[in-house]
Amino acid sequence: MDKLRLILVGVEGAVNMGMIARLAENFSVDEFYLVSPVASIDEALEYAARAADRLLGARIVSSLDEALEGVSLSICTSASASGEDVLRIPVKPHEAAELAASVKGTVALVMGRESVGLTRLEISKCTLLATIEASPKYPELNLSNATAIMLYELFKVRGKPHYAEEPADPNLIWLIEAYARSLAELLIADKRRVEEVALAFRRVAAKNIVHRKEAENIVLILSKACRRLGECRIETPAQTRESS
Repeated sequence: MDKLRLILVGVEGAVNMGMIARLAENFSVDEFYLVSPVASIDEALEYAARAADRLLGARIVSSLDEALEGVSLSICTSASASGEDVLRIPVKPHEAAELAASVKGTVALVMGRESVGLTRLEISKCTLLATIEASPKYPELNLSNATAIMLYELFKVRGKPHYAEEPADPNLIWLIEAYARSLAELLIADKRRVEEVALAFRRVAAKNIVHRKEAENIVLILSKACRRLGECRIETPAQTRESS
């Protein structure tokens, strides 16, 4: 996906229009299209905050066909899904995003009206139909809320967070396991349980080794506990010793 185009079809509420302009800024939308908007752009500016330029720079067109020109893949959304109606067999938002990530060119996200959503004809013009899972008692989401969910999924496959990420060294998993095993050997007589504890720490660490500081803090407290007891024997894999 080289560009992301957000298309609002017949948006009826100024609040939603303004909030969605903010979402376009939050999630790095490249192109913003309004198809025959009912809501007043002037009123929507009140709710757009620092994304007012998004509204003022939006391209206003009279048809979805015009808005989809030059698009490589388009994703329509609807709360109405069906396993029997071919037109309404949906994919999940994250599945749509994963497919979009592999596409070259412009990907369009098409969001419909607050009152009736997109028509069957409009849905038929899109490559995919995505539906957000919600309670069967009330599956219809507010337009701006639904847009936020879809844009977030698309942002995850192409954007960068606003904070710095520093992944942990995978070797920390083995250090955590080694310290956990050593402590367990001092505190637990059952050797089988010792190995279960060591395995549990390894699995927990592997599932959460996303941020360096978190992993380092786990190693820190385990190593200090070992030193306090004074009898810990740490045996780590060769690759860990070589890289330390």
